[in-house]
Amino acid sequence: MVDIDLERCSNAISSWNSDLDIATYSDHVTVWLDAYIGNPKDYHTLKDKFGTNIQPLITLNQNEKELDEYPVNYENPETLKKLRDTVYCLKAFFEVDKCLEFINSNQDKKIFSISSGTMGKQIVPKIAELSQIHGIYIFCGYISAHTQWAMDYVNNISAMLEHQDDLLIRLTKDIAKYLEEKGDQYAQKSDERTRAKNCYTWAMKLILRTKELKGTNYQKPMNILKKKFDKLEEKRFVPSEDQMEQE
Repeated sequence: MVDIDLERCSNAISSWNSDLDIATYSDHVTVWLDAYIGNPKDYHTLKDKFGTNIQPLITLNQNEKELDEYPVNYENPETLKKLRDTVYCLKAFFEVDKCLEFINSNQDKKIFSISSGTMGKQIVPKIAELSQIHGIYIFCGYISAHTQWAMDYVNNISAMLEHQDDLLIRLTKDIAKYLEEKGDQYAQKSDERTRAKNCYTWAMKLILRTKELKGTNYQKPMNILKKKFDKLEEKRFVPSEDQMEQE
């Protein structure tokens, strides 16, 4: 598991034109706090599975390759590889204090937070109201063992799950939804359509991955995203008022 370099997260490839800096199209990151899963020596396969599935800069198959937009599909493979380890990725912790330090030092991010039931009891009260927290997920063997403390944060906890596939599907869907919302924000400005289109295509890639995980209800969000993307494509060929006046 590769740790996030905070400076590279915020300043990746700073020499690029900002509109082409794919490291800045979104601002989300995922943290996982667990005494066992968070240990850098353990659970490599599980963390790699999650890290790969939620990473929009990775292209897993031909269907996803057909979705990739400029500038991603023209980017140097080595640059993409470096970015995949620094942005939009998974950061694992096995100590509450270290995880909390990371969360507090990234107030400009939107954080999807996963924790075990035991560690969730310690950290959720400290992060529940933070503006940078976009989702809280409790992953535990027995939900019933943690419902008492969790009830105090029922409006803050996105989901409590016992199976890793259920967690991965839910997390992937929620990140896709966030990317869609980022795309909606960019779509309001004509000079940020490249960012909007990439956010929409990244969201579509993640939705396709939930299908591969046997997730349900993927067709509706796919159709919505395709319509939004197509609408942006149509705007490419509609001349602006200034262009019409010049003609």
